[in-house]
This record gives sequence, structure tokens and C-alpha cells, in this order.
Amino acid sequence: MGETLTACETEEEAFDRLEMLLNLAPQDGTFWVGGDLGYTNDPTELVVLRETPGEEKRPARLVLRVHMEHVAYPHIAVAIGLLERYYCPMGIGVDNGGNGMAVVQELTTLDKFRSLELGPKLHGYDFGGMVTVAEKDGRLLKKRTKEHMTSLINRALQNRELLLPNNDREIEDQFAAHTYTFASNNNVVYSKGNDHIVDAVRCAMLVRERERCDDIEIIVPNVTPVMADPIFW
Repeated sequence: MGETLTACETEEEAFDRLEMLLNLAPQDGTFWVGGDLGYTNDPTELVVLRETPGEEKRPARLVLRVHMEHVAYPHIAVAIGLLERYYCPMGIGVDNGGNGMAVVQELTTLDKFRSLELGPKLHGYDFGGMVTVAEKDGRLLKKRTKEHMTSLINRALQNRELLLPNNDREIEDQFAAHTYTFASNNNVVYSKGNDHIVDAVRCAMLVRERERCDDIEIIVPNVTPVMADPIFW
């Protein structure tokens, strides 16, 4: 996809090319978007979760996955803008590392995206930060962001409140192969590498839980892995 977009001579041509490649169609329901946004040489994964009106548990179904390689961040921003135009999601969450910060800045500051009014719904999450999960006795209880994201996925999968497509082998492979380690300070460290879809779902699940709330603090952990176990079961 990257080579196809690089060949476009104008922004309008790139927009039309992306719209054609994504081949989106509006749907009924409540939507949430998550994204793991890679550098130009890294893959980018965007996922769309859909809640269907009228269903008792309102499970979130993964109805769309967009895989992009060698795509620069201005074109990633256009792709997210197209998802906003077609699905009008309640929230959009992206990984603040890599290209994430640049994409968020483009979508919230450039005139060409101003009509989308993404400021209140677009959130960049720092996986190494902390997120407030509850308040008890006047004190905010916080949890490491990536751990909380992962627990949201685990709980939703076990309760059948997150439904993944059975015809996308790459999703299955990434979830099945994702592992974690305990560091010497007992912090959880997740395996790196082929986990871009998992990270995109992490962001979608957190923004779904947070709705329009974003309370993240930055930390830089010092970790030393000592053991490994599977995550999703």
C-alpha cells in the first residue's frame, strides 16, 4: 500500500486512492477504533469494533482490520479520518509511541481534518504509563496502562463480550502467540514483535472503557524478564 500512495502526486489523489483501497461501507451500530501506528518501515494495524443495538450483552465484534505497510504518518492520518467519516466511532484510541503522536497532532491541528472535530474522541495512550481504574476512600487507584488494557481483553474474551473473526488467521496467530514475563520488580513485561493487532485491540478496548476520559501518566519502567507465560486463554 505504501508504494501505491507514494506514487500519488496530490493529497486529493492520495485520499481517493485510500478510499478506494479501504472500500468502506457505512453500518449501523456503535463503533470504536483502535490503532497501532508503526513507523514507515513497520506495519500499522487499525481495527474497528462494533456493538450491535438490541443485543443483551452488546458484545464488541471486530468487524474490520486494516493492515498497512510502508505507509507514512500523513497517510495513516487520512486513513483514520476515513474511518471517522464512515463509522463515526464513539472513540478512537492509538498507541502514542512510534507514529502515534504525530498522527494525533495531524488529526487535531490541521485544517483539512478540522471538520471531523476529533479532539474530544481521539486519544493517544502511553503503554508505559498509568491509568486510573477506580476511586476508593478519596484515593485514585491506578494500574499500568498495558496491563489494564490486557485485562480488559481477557475479561471480555472470557465473557464472550469481545468477538474476533474466525476467518482471519493472523488475528488468531497473534493472540495465541502473545506472551508475558515477570520482571525482577514483579512488573509484567509483554513479548515484542508480531503483536501489532493485539496492541490495536488494546487501544480500542481502553478507549471503549474510558469513553471520553483520558487520565494517563508517563513512567519509564526498568525491567529484567525472568519468566514467560501465555496471556490469552
